[in-house]
Amino acid sequence: MSFRSLNINMNLAILLLFMVFYKGSSTSGFNPTNVTARPDVVNIGAIFTFDSVIGKIAKLAITLAVEDVNSNPEILNGTKLTLKMQNTKSSDFLGIIEALQFMENDTVAIIGPQFSATAHVISHIADELQVPLLSFAATDPTLSPNQFPFLVRTTRSDLFEMAAVADLVGYYEWRDVIAIYVNDDFGRNAIAALGDKLSEKRCKISYKVPLSPKATKDEIRKALISVSSMESRIVILHIYTSWGLQVLTEAQSQMMMSSPYVWIATDWFSTIIDSDPSLPFTATDDIQGVLTLKMYTPESELKNKFKSRWSNLTSARRVNGSYFGLNTYGLYAYDSVWLLAHALDSFFSRGGNISFANDSNLHELRGGKLNLDALNMFNGGSQLLQSILEVNTTGLTGQIKFNPDGNLINPAFEVINVIGTGTRTIGYWSNSSGLSLDPPDMSQRKLHSNGSSTDTQRLYSVIWPGQTTQKPRGWVFPDNGRKLRIGVPNRVSYREFVGVKGTEFTGYCIDVFQAALNELPYGVPFNFIAFGDGKKNPENNELLHRIQIGEFDGVVGDITITTSRTKVVDFTQPYVESGLVVVAPIRKMNSSAWAFLRPFTPMMWGVTGIFFLVVGAVVWLLERRTNEDFRGRPRKQFVTIIWFSFSTLFFSQKEKTGSTLGRFVLIIWLFVVLILNSSYIASLTSILTVEQLSSPVKGIESLATGNDRIGFLKNSFAENYLTDELNIHKSRLVPLNSPEEYEKALKDGPNAGGVAAVIDERAYMELFLSVRCGYSIVGQEFTKMGWGFAFPRDSPLAIDMSTAVLKLSEKGDLQKIHDKWLMKSACSAEGAKQAVDRLPMSSFWGLFLLSGTACFLALVLHVLRMAHQYYKHYDSDCESSQAKRLRSFVSFVNKREEEVKSRTKRKRTEKASNRVVHDQDCSSIDGLDEIDCITFWEVGLLPWQRKVKILGFMVEQLAMSIVWLLVLMIFCNGLASNGASTTNVSTRPDVVNLGAIFSFDTIIGKVAKVAIEAAVKDVNSDPSVLGGTKMIVTMQDSNYSGLLGIIEALRFMEKDTIAIIGPQNAVTAHVISHIANELQVPLVSFSVTDPTLSALQFPFFVRSTQNDLYQMAAIAEMVDYYGWREVIALYVDDDHGRNGITALANMLAEKRCKISYKAPLVLDSNRDNITDVLVKVALTESRIIVLHAYGSWGPLVFDVAKYLGMMGTGYVWIATSWLSTLIDTASPLPSGMMDDMQGVLTLRMYTPETELKRKFVLRWSNLTSGQTSKGPIGLNAYGLYAYDTVNMTGVSGPMKFTPKKDLIRPAFEIINVIGTGIRTIGYWSNFSGLSVVRPETLYTKPPNHSNSSDKLYSVIWPGQTTQKPRGWVFPNNGRHLRIGVPKRVSFREFVSYTEGNDMFTGYSIDVFTAALNLLPYAVPYKLIPFGDGHKNPSVTELVHKIQTGEYDGAIGDIAIITNRTRMADFTQPYIESGLVVVAPVTPTLNSNPWAFLRPFNPMMWGVTAAFFLIVGTAVWILEHRHNDDFRGAPKKQFVTILWFSFSTWFFAHRENTVSTLGRLVLIVWLFVVLIINSSYTASLTSILTVQQLSSSIKGIHALLSSNAPIGYQQGSFARNYLVDELNVDKSRLVPLIMPDDYAKALKAGPHKGGVAAVIDERAYIELFLSSRCDFSVVGQEFTKTGWGFAFARDSPLAVDLSTALLKLSENGDLQRIHDKWLMRTPCASQGAKLQVDRLQLKSFWGLFVICGTACFLALAIYFCMMLHQFSKHNTEELVTTGSSRSTRVQTFLTFVDEKEEEVKSRSKRRQMERTSNRSASEDESMYNSKRRHLDQSPSSVSNVNSNHA
Repeated sequence: MSFRSLNINMNLAILLLFMVFYKGSSTSGFNPTNVTARPDVVNIGAIFTFDSVIGKIAKLAITLAVEDVNSNPEILNGTKLTLKMQNTKSSDFLGIIEALQFMENDTVAIIGPQFSATAHVISHIADELQVPLLSFAATDPTLSPNQFPFLVRTTRSDLFEMAAVADLVGYYEWRDVIAIYVNDDFGRNAIAALGDKLSEKRCKISYKVPLSPKATKDEIRKALISVSSMESRIVILHIYTSWGLQVLTEAQSQMMMSSPYVWIATDWFSTIIDSDPSLPFTATDDIQGVLTLKMYTPESELKNKFKSRWSNLTSARRVNGSYFGLNTYGLYAYDSVWLLAHALDSFFSRGGNISFANDSNLHELRGGKLNLDALNMFNGGSQLLQSILEVNTTGLTGQIKFNPDGNLINPAFEVINVIGTGTRTIGYWSNSSGLSLDPPDMSQRKLHSNGSSTDTQRLYSVIWPGQTTQKPRGWVFPDNGRKLRIGVPNRVSYREFVGVKGTEFTGYCIDVFQAALNELPYGVPFNFIAFGDGKKNPENNELLHRIQIGEFDGVVGDITITTSRTKVVDFTQPYVESGLVVVAPIRKMNSSAWAFLRPFTPMMWGVTGIFFLVVGAVVWLLERRTNEDFRGRPRKQFVTIIWFSFSTLFFSQKEKTGSTLGRFVLIIWLFVVLILNSSYIASLTSILTVEQLSSPVKGIESLATGNDRIGFLKNSFAENYLTDELNIHKSRLVPLNSPEEYEKALKDGPNAGGVAAVIDERAYMELFLSVRCGYSIVGQEFTKMGWGFAFPRDSPLAIDMSTAVLKLSEKGDLQKIHDKWLMKSACSAEGAKQAVDRLPMSSFWGLFLLSGTACFLALVLHVLRMAHQYYKHYDSDCESSQAKRLRSFVSFVNKREEEVKSRTKRKRTEKASNRVVHDQDCSSIDGLDEIDCITFWEVGLLPWQRKVKILGFMVEQLAMSIVWLLVLMIFCNGLASNGASTTNVSTRPDVVNLGAIFSFDTIIGKVAKVAIEAAVKDVNSDPSVLGGTKMIVTMQDSNYSGLLGIIEALRFMEKDTIAIIGPQNAVTAHVISHIANELQVPLVSFSVTDPTLSALQFPFFVRSTQNDLYQMAAIAEMVDYYGWREVIALYVDDDHGRNGITALANMLAEKRCKISYKAPLVLDSNRDNITDVLVKVALTESRIIVLHAYGSWGPLVFDVAKYLGMMGTGYVWIATSWLSTLIDTASPLPSGMMDDMQGVLTLRMYTPETELKRKFVLRWSNLTSGQTSKGPIGLNAYGLYAYDTVNMTGVSGPMKFTPKKDLIRPAFEIINVIGTGIRTIGYWSNFSGLSVVRPETLYTKPPNHSNSSDKLYSVIWPGQTTQKPRGWVFPNNGRHLRIGVPKRVSFREFVSYTEGNDMFTGYSIDVFTAALNLLPYAVPYKLIPFGDGHKNPSVTELVHKIQTGEYDGAIGDIAIITNRTRMADFTQPYIESGLVVVAPVTPTLNSNPWAFLRPFNPMMWGVTAAFFLIVGTAVWILEHRHNDDFRGAPKKQFVTILWFSFSTWFFAHRENTVSTLGRLVLIVWLFVVLIINSSYTASLTSILTVQQLSSSIKGIHALLSSNAPIGYQQGSFARNYLVDELNVDKSRLVPLIMPDDYAKALKAGPHKGGVAAVIDERAYIELFLSSRCDFSVVGQEFTKTGWGFAFARDSPLAVDLSTALLKLSENGDLQRIHDKWLMRTPCASQGAKLQVDRLQLKSFWGLFVICGTACFLALAIYFCMMLHQFSKHNTEELVTTGSSRSTRVQTFLTFVDEKEEEVKSRSKRRQMERTSNRSASEDESMYNSKRRHLDQSPSSVSNVNSNHA
């Protein structure tokens, strides 16, 4: 070891010895001091109400704790606690007195008080004298260390209990609650905290019911009656234990403790149950089903021992059956004593001494009866307070340790359900894990191990009031006997949507509304009320305003959901989509010159041409032998074949066919030609007309950039949209009232006084175009809107009706109602493309009935005529036999008409004379008949004598009754007046003592002092005011001190003061009001604006200035007027600041705005405090700052804000009246101060300009002369109110109070600080809202609160700009927005992520980027992939990441569904995509060769054919007697019937009809045939050109009713929707990832391991189907959703991006992005038509086979007949000549070519020759025979010779 190292070691040793010596010296020096500092006794006090539920338990618990501490030598080392308890008897005044008494006894700490209101008062004493208050029961969350540093809460703050209640409300998905609470600090501040917590859950308090602290039974009954008339049934009960059960008992008597009510009681109820375990047995019916909370204290051995000890101790204390059950407050009271003991031990250990000193602030008040000398300040108070807050020990309630905010750690509550005769814990709540089934300590362990608590958000089942386990809906219609008043627009045009006729309301909207109501699980009583005069369409904005003002409870009609309207009312989900479209005249475009060739393929054209020639040749062969039309020279016959064949194409062939076979071939061919014609026409129609239309107007862009006039529907929102959003000049807009005006204006055009186009909603335009084919929608729909039903804000009916509308859509009822009212004609684009199925018989039976009736009537008339003619002309010739008469009649009918007429003519000549006589008789009879007819007619025309009875109403008795009533009223009024005058006489005192308490050296105080002195002087100098009595006002300076205010108020009571003017600030007013109430001395405050100082709690407090409730209402209207949504509240953290901001939050909520961030400032804020707060404010998004502070340090806030750059462009500062008061009082302000507040808006209490005020203002300078040593003292509004408080002359305006003790007509002036002064930009009053007109002017007019009447002058905003600030920015913290993007595996066209380069592409990405580019500011962001890339991630989990703060937003294919909207805010949807069903389909497009039979079903074909025969027969019967075309051989007539009847199908009949009846039948029948042909053509057109698809799955209902497996996209919301909403069993659901998986599963089907259908969003399915033609969407879209971008709740980016998306839609960029990524291939619905434009041969080969077969059979039969004739007539000649085969063929052809008559003539000649030859041969043979005979006999020869001779 070296010397150097040894030296170092020595030095270290010396240093260590020195340190030990020093420490020992210091320690030995401290010990003697510490021992001497510990006193033998320490005085502590306790203040609470002994006989209360909490007090009696706390008293015993505190006593036991003191005993236990004093008996434990380890805790205080021998020092004993001396406890003195005081009973406040629920009196705050007694609490004040007892607290002051404790201060006289050197008390170092006070346990208590019990009530929050008392704590607010005593805390001022504790703060002034620095004595810690340890309250075990004051749960008011506003009792904060900032305002009351010496108050220590040793129990749970109500802030956490209200968070638990809000979590319960959110858990059960209720939206609105009713709050019944005690109207004091305890109740109000807790409910305010509940409101804040509910707003975080998107819930709210819809109705507040304050009850006085000593509520009576009548007050409770009235309150409950008002509650029962509200919609909400969720009641939060936050009251006192002393009378809380009375509320439940009264509720039971009002039938409010049954379903559907929900009662949630705060821990006061569990405290009663714990204190009196017998309660559930004695009040079973009153409390059944109630939920209550109980402060959770973990189970421990220490707690169990104490509970056992408690039971033993309290068993002897029970009196009259009362119980001393240990409640939670008893545990906290016990622990409070031990907490104080540990703190005192630490205090003494640190050298603390117990010593007291006089309070210098009380020196000036010494004297009088109050012993102020005994009130000493505890010197060690601050040190003891610090020791209390540093304690960390374990007590009966668990770990006792405080957070930095002064609250106990680990707040938790039990959730208890009262059931049967006891209670049941259904779960727990803690601020770390929320709601859970596990106790909080166990949940805390799980939280640390799992890192998440989302899976623990659960409770056990509840038995609700009414003994039901079904969760109550939470609201009902008020049971007040009134029906809902539903306003309906009394439209003039488009009455298909809404039609009003008297009391009858009809139309599409009406039917949808009523159908939706029928879907609700409850009845809704309502009445329709027409709105409008019926002469013009009413303004929908005005109609909706009637909801806002309460005139209507809802509106039903064609109400478009727009942004401005959603600020007024709540809408349901839209039941019809109807954005703005452009309609313009259109013209047909000329297609290609050769377009007529396109319907058929070349093969089709060739085969058709060949068959024309073949059929022509066949008919020629069949007809030429018997028909002269087909004979002639070869050239002529060839031309005839060509002409005849092609003329059949037009059914114009002139050649008659006479042969049966020829007619048979021609009939079939004409049928084929008909089908070919129909198909050709249908295809060519599609080619030439579908989407071949043009217009000079291409869409909204070309229209907006032009100068042409534009039409719009008058009183619609389109005008404002076109002018405000699209900047179209109003001079271009032409209002139109009806579709007829639309048509006229469009026809006239812009050059003839009309318009170039009309802009209106799609729903109207589709109806307009359905019957007007000369116009069309051009361009795209440039707004995305819809129609909904409107209800008052936050009405639950809007939500339930939205669900009902969705159900109507799912069931198809919505479409049915649409079809009922809005079915479009063929002019409609949609209607023209509807597929036509096979036409059934039911479509045509009317036609057949018409035709059959005509035939029947014609036949009947014909038979009657025949019978008449027969009996007229043949009666004398008839035989008596019936058979002979019948044969004679048939023979007569068969005769020609000419024969009958000829015979009749002969008979007429014979009976000429008889006929003349007969005619004379008939003439005579006819004359009589005419006279009789006329007589009868005249008799029929006699009028009925109707007598009208006039009913008179007697009014004499009613008039007399009114007279007597008036007399009685006058008499009673006189008695009352006399009585009043007699009792008014009293002795006036000489002097009246008044007091005044305020802070003299303040902006308000120094002005008020002068004003009060002037007022007293004026009163005393005016004998007419008090009749000689003098007013003496003693003023005391409270110097901002609550204790001084208390002392001064008590001193005033010593001097018989009858009233006190003041105090100046709200904090002191809250304190002194308790003294005023107790001693019944009025407090009249000219400057306390705190709205919670109500008459209910403080009946002796009178506010002679304006209430801050109205000032906050004015600010809320300003925020809403400028379109801002969120504000930041910067306020002083005391009663004045907190309660004012609470009122502001309530007023903003009514405007759908909110306070996004609350920034409290300590009472005595300095620059450092303000800087710290403003730095936090600068990091928030909102730039609207409301500053509610004091004038003493308010300007410092602006100074710091300017230093931080927060007084520049983009910021908005709204200061309450403190700033205007400062400006009025200290003007002119220093230039530096004015520079700091440039652009600030502030409010000034408005006092009307009167002569009295002007005189006082002029007098003010004299009053303040000599008092301006500390600066100018200008007159402010508080000075006017202070003067009027004393004098009541009305310098500030009318001095009159409302029933709530507020001044009437509250109004404020709105001021803009600019340059070196101020400028008034408008006014606000509760009568008329915002206006540039002075309020007193508007009081003479009817009130008008509509938004249209709100107006302010322009503002110079911070940054010297006149452009209205947007109101928010991205926080300037250098951080990029973290935007989550799903890392998709399938359907990557929407979102795609490329590994390696972090590139995101796809439709959704492009839309997001394009929308961001339209924002007027830059958005720094970073896209972050979400998912593992192996499967599609859960989008719901992605959105949840926003809720947890991991992401700031999410973009992609994110469907907007209900549960996701609870986690984040969404933009407007940029694509519509509801759930649809996809199933395999079988195409039936023109692949069937027998498709031509499909237009008619078999029955239709049969009936049609039968009627052809019936009509043919009927015409034959009517015609054959006088028409040669219908006569001939029976066979010919039968063929004629067939030919004629079926030829009418093609209008090709050649037989003329000559009879009237025959022509009548034929006319009717041809009309029927025309309609049948047209229908056949239309149906066949559809079959051949529209793809017909069929599937076994018809839609969602068919799928649900089966048991087949269903596919869905993995990661989508479809699975939860199917399981939760449609109750589909999970086992049926098959997750699929890729589109190929879809196709594979669908092709396999349910029987081969696949699925019957796939359910997914339409956007995915359209992309899937674009390349897969084997599947199709079946049924309707059964959910109405869309995709949007998600952001954190209340993020303004969601609003601005919604506007940007609308702009993308308007300028067409949204569609272009869609086409870029999602353009469909020809397999999609629009491309399928390309496949069927040209008709293939395979569609018609069946027809050609039929025609060919007919031709073949006819030819075969013909050739057989020819062969038979040829063999019959030419065989002998061929045999005789022995010609060769070729000769025979030539002979046969020659035979065939011969005319039938020539063949028959030649055959006849040959037959005659053969007969002649046969006869000659027979004669010759006979002669030869005879000759031989004669030769053989001589006699015969002689005979022969003789004969010859």
